[in-house]
Amino acid sequence: MLKLILNQRLFGILALLSLSVNSIGQNDTSIILQQVTVIDQGDPAKILIKALRQNWRTLERSTPSNLKYYSRKYTSTNNAVDFEQVAHVFFDGLAIRQEVQAYRDYSKYIPDDGRSVRFDASFNLNPAFDFNADEDAGLLERYPEMSFNRAFFYPFNSNELPEASARSISGLLDWDGFSVYEFQWLKEYLFAGETFVELGFEPKSGKSGWSGKLLINSTQSRPVSFKGTVGALSLEQTYTKGYLFSNASIKISNSKKKSVFEWQLEGMDLPIVPAVKRAMQVGSLPGEQMREVSYWEEYRPEGEELDQWTRKQDSLIRYLNSDEYLDSMDAVYNAFHWYEPLVSGVGYRKRSQGTNFYFSPLIGQWNLLGIGGVRWRPTVVLGKRFKKDNAINFYGNLNYGFKNQDMKGSMDVGYTYAPLHNGSVHFKVGDTYDQITQSVDLTGLLARSNFIQKTFIESYHKYEWFNGFYTRFGVEYSKRQSIEELEFADWSNDLFGARNQPGYFETYTVAQLGAEILIRPFQRYYLKGRQKIVLSSRWPDFRLTFKQGIPDILGSNVRYTKYEFQVEDMVRWGAPGESFYNLISGGFLNDPSTVRFIEYKWFRGGDFLLFTNPLFTMQSLPETFASPEVYLQAFGIHHFDGFLLDRVPVLNRLGFGLAAGFSALYLPSSDISHLETYVGLERKVRLWETPTRFGVYYLTSPTDANPGFRVKIGVDVKDTFRDRWNF
Repeated sequence: MLKLILNQRLFGILALLSLSVNSIGQNDTSIILQQVTVIDQGDPAKILIKALRQNWRTLERSTPSNLKYYSRKYTSTNNAVDFEQVAHVFFDGLAIRQEVQAYRDYSKYIPDDGRSVRFDASFNLNPAFDFNADEDAGLLERYPEMSFNRAFFYPFNSNELPEASARSISGLLDWDGFSVYEFQWLKEYLFAGETFVELGFEPKSGKSGWSGKLLINSTQSRPVSFKGTVGALSLEQTYTKGYLFSNASIKISNSKKKSVFEWQLEGMDLPIVPAVKRAMQVGSLPGEQMREVSYWEEYRPEGEELDQWTRKQDSLIRYLNSDEYLDSMDAVYNAFHWYEPLVSGVGYRKRSQGTNFYFSPLIGQWNLLGIGGVRWRPTVVLGKRFKKDNAINFYGNLNYGFKNQDMKGSMDVGYTYAPLHNGSVHFKVGDTYDQITQSVDLTGLLARSNFIQKTFIESYHKYEWFNGFYTRFGVEYSKRQSIEELEFADWSNDLFGARNQPGYFETYTVAQLGAEILIRPFQRYYLKGRQKIVLSSRWPDFRLTFKQGIPDILGSNVRYTKYEFQVEDMVRWGAPGESFYNLISGGFLNDPSTVRFIEYKWFRGGDFLLFTNPLFTMQSLPETFASPEVYLQAFGIHHFDGFLLDRVPVLNRLGFGLAAGFSALYLPSSDISHLETYVGLERKVRLWETPTRFGVYYLTSPTDANPGFRVKIGVDVKDTFRDRWNF
């Protein structure tokens, strides 16, 4: 319709122009036309956007079979480059595979003596074993823009850009685009027989989104270029002109971080084939890829200041990558300073040989809330990485309590022998005070009633047999006894009250075999040298855990058979939001009366005001309890984000999102059941450059919940590498 209207309006002008153009022998004359404000009583900007939206899906589908591109990221203040790469990308339906031909990680060559003060603390409500706990996320975590999926996007669709906003940014051509954006017809002109229109756009009052200009070829209903800003980000894109549609160039500037990312297309539908034909391998990076200066000069965009920096860096790069340089920097790190034993720890490393050593600082060796009072806990870490990414690591600690004069400790040795298959063997031995369970409310987590003394020796083997199929097989021999004979500090009695009394039970010995299987269908991953970096899967995780007690071996007096089956997933629905769910069932195959309470399944009670991870914990369960019976658990939560509240006047200006969820527990043998439902009001913000979600949740059932458990406050931090929230 627009094309017809414009042709009617411009017919006379085009006839005159064609005569004048032919008379002077020019074919590419640009003619600026009069600004248009009204066409057939309609808004010309909206009419043009509707035409572009109708053609947009066709353009999106016209992707090539492959493309080649160059990209780099640098700091705008000093032109220091972070990385540059040349990559091939292959398209097979929805599957996208990226193969990096060459890259340089310039951060490797920045002098760094490696000294820092570090304090670590963690608390995990998920008791399942993490099969990828030791994986190195590599360059794609340090530089997400190296991933084609992160860098290549169109502002016409909704996108999650954590650098700009914690929420999704509405696209110009989304179904709700007219409710978010105002469009202005700025100018139009004729060029080479086609009409081009420049539109301005900005979010409406109370809305958030892009502000800028869009150049459109209205004759073909396709975008030509885009310039826009949102938050601290400025985006410039140009698009290809041929029958295949793609970004031709991308430039993203971050005014807050003073960083610039550049991406340029080098070719499409080239005569190349993937090096490895594995559908779930979405990327591969060479272990080391430097390339000579002449190689990079072929691709680098022209820029005098940047060229000066890279030329200087090129001249240093061989030296900075040499064993001599690495050894000299390690010598700085290894030099002893008087403050190290006190605040930073004593370390030694030799990167050219892959060795490292670390002894914890005095300031970090004290556990003020230890069993029996203050405990001294020095820690040592050793590591050796070999050329083929095989590695051996040692972790050990002593744990001395002054009040009871008791010496405890443990050590853990692990050897990674097959990094491509996450294959490793581990050996652990120790005498420790161990928690019975972490499935207990926070007030009881450190209470002495939740601890036993455990003397153990354990070994396990983990391996990924084929993509997404993991196993962990282990054997454990341990002695477990009560800590009732220990003396406790007076402050712990005041803090924990009745919970400070340890449970009494007869000392017993455990010999058990354990097996855990994780099936992650169609798991996506990329390779970095001989390391496999796991990303995610669009299918649920299926996990089976099995433990078998073995009686009459070295005094073992347990014979239980324990199992648990779990299905967990996250589902993205697009504009309506995303859902998380977790289904768990388990129990014992033998007579429950023969199972000691320490081996029971524990169900965590709710916390006062605190909204804990809703995929593993109940919010209003009156108290923590344990049972050896068969159990069924179901957890689910859906985040609507702004899908509903953005349609409500006033509220749509506050950036709130809506959430709803449930938790259920059922023990059929005891006829125990508990169901709770809740709704929440959430707000996503960027806290210390990290997307963070705060929420206030109200339990709609059970209706008799304690007031302090009916209203909850929760916080979640997004994992930007995996591109997902925890719940």
